[in-house]
Amino acid sequence: MRIVASVLLQAGVFGYISGRLDATASLTLSCTGFGAAAVLFNAALLVRRVRRGPAAASPKATGLLALMNVVTAVTFLGFYASLSWVPSALATGIETAIGPAVLALLGLAGYGRRPTRQGTAAAAVLVLLGLGIAWSFTGTGGVQPSAGTALGLALVAGAGIGAAVLALISAKLGQRGVDPVYVTAHRFHLTYLCGGALLLAAGGPGPQWGAEPLTLLLLGVLAVTIPLFLLQAGLQRADPMVAMVLLTTLPGATYLAETLFHGGFNATSLALICCLIAVASWYARLSRPEATGGSSRAERRRNSATTASTGA
Repeated sequence: MRIVASVLLQAGVFGYISGRLDATASLTLSCTGFGAAAVLFNAALLVRRVRRGPAAASPKATGLLALMNVVTAVTFLGFYASLSWVPSALATGIETAIGPAVLALLGLAGYGRRPTRQGTAAAAVLVLLGLGIAWSFTGTGGVQPSAGTALGLALVAGAGIGAAVLALISAKLGQRGVDPVYVTAHRFHLTYLCGGALLLAAGGPGPQWGAEPLTLLLLGVLAVTIPLFLLQAGLQRADPMVAMVLLTTLPGATYLAETLFHGGFNATSLALICCLIAVASWYARLSRPEATGGSSRAERRRNSATTASTGA
């Protein structure tokens, strides 16, 4: 439920801001949201320590959190920057399509669950559907091919790879019993520092921040701070592949939000997004027997052997 709530909240805000922000405003939004997350959740940790004392401490996971800081910065700054050049539905569609394929490749390399041949084929289909979504936008006037579009798509691809790695890291943190509040308090430091440096290099927050500071602050909290905490809590308790499947609902929800806020409708794009969700769901069903089916069959064989020996 946490991942679903995160998806719905992000989709609504992404749909609203699509086409409204330039590159500077997009960076400002991300810095605001990530900075707010660090402040709010460190404050929550401080309150816990005052109330509970040493019992409120979370297990140490310095190495994983350091790695998470790096991957988070690359993933989210790349994604939010891409929104300056490509629509939100396009960005989320490609990002979520890439995720399962990356998990499959990592599984083949020995990181996470090793996929079946069918699962690998399904992941390849998801990538093709992501490319189909890109074509449906560029081919029907939603996006004009340009250098900016190519850069935006490259950033989205990098974000998709990073999202899959973050799912694996989150699962590891969950296995170690690290509190999601503790993770959220410490995973964004590099993100807001790098985002702030890029923002300064671009000349500062820009006119949109000066004209609408409270609006950008509110959007940052709604688009980043709250949904990413919900997502973190969900990722630490869910199988990484199941989590990535749930995240494939984000492009469809974002597209509907874009339609609601900005008008227009592209049946081809929506159909491809629905196909992406269907294939990803099938992929998740294929992956589950690897984790649970083998042990179940082995258990059934042991039970059969026990029954046979008892009967003898």
